Amino acid sequence: MTVWAARSREEAYLLNPSFCGLIAWSSAVGYRGDGRSGMPYVLAFLAVPLTLHKPTREALPRGVRTSMPAWIEENTYFRVGFAERARSLAPFVREALLFGAVHGLFAFDDENRIVPARRPRALSRYLREGTDEVKECVGEAEFIGKWLAASGSVETTMALWGVKP
Repeated sequence: MTVWAARSREEAYLLNPSFCGLIAWSSAVGYRGDGRSGMPYVLAFLAVPLTLHKPTREALPRGVRTSMPAWIEENTYFRVGFAERARSLAPFVREALLFGAVHGLFAFDDENRIVPARRPRALSRYLREGTDEVKECVGEAEFIGKWLAASGSVETTMALWGVKP
């Protein structure tokens, strides 16, 4: 992980811990939508790269009724290179999870699940003033959380994407 001051401008803007933490929070909110306990920690390492990769984000199904295995089978292109992308983003996801926990965006329970805090007041203003792409990322991250919750066990879900917990 590059020291913050030495990061390129693009890396600092796109992969900053605040924004990636917001993506993890939004995914955890979506995951808990059906009254589940928090989102398993390792799923943040899927949710963030799925959300940040614009071609994948734009091709995702519109609802959770489309099963993840069926979607991946029909869209194998998006699985190609995903493991490497997820691996390269892992340090940023860890940094974002730490940042989010320190700043009260979410907590971790005894089973290493991400338990999102209530919607922060500042989020409405942030989204109102944010770009369309930021708004899209936050909305899609919540969908991804719901989709991950409906996709089966963590191990199976990780295997579908070609990564290991």
